[in-house]
Amino acid sequence: MPCNGNRLISFRSGQYQEVDLSGVAFLITFTMRGWSKIYVSDRVTGQQMAAVQALLPIAFAGFHRGMESFTKAPLTMEITEKRVTYSVPESSVDMEVMRGFDGKPVKVLNLPNPAYQDYTQYRSVVLRHDSANHKFSYSGTTGFTSTMDVGNKKS
Repeated sequence: MPCNGNRLISFRSGQYQEVDLSGVAFLITFTMRGWSKIYVSDRVTGQQMAAVQALLPIAFAGFHRGMESFTKAPLTMEITEKRVTYSVPESSVDMEVMRGFDGKPVKVLNLPNPAYQDYTQYRSVVLRHDSANHKFSYSGTTGFTSTMDVGNKKS
């Protein structure tokens, strides 16, 4: 089976080339090593949109290479202790946290990528995309969300 997914990226704080990215969020819908569609929250400014687009080949090159579209869209998200939901008009995700034997959320630690250091495992209730060229729908698959702090390094 192909690796299809919806990945939410949300910046808590930071900047890129003097553009504040605090609160910026975007969703990448994709088939791994195939295509991607990127939906940036319609709440971003033009400067923030341009900064996200400039960051794609630097921080998210795999998704940038197969990019079919890069658009603004209404993006909703809710993250609680038990559940994560997010959506744009063509894609939606509803995931529940996976719990270990002790009842605590399953965590994956010490991954070799700095973007995944606070990795919590989830099980999908809904993982869906429906657009003119692509369609998938799953339940029971695994997933996670990424929240990053980014900023310029000063010399």
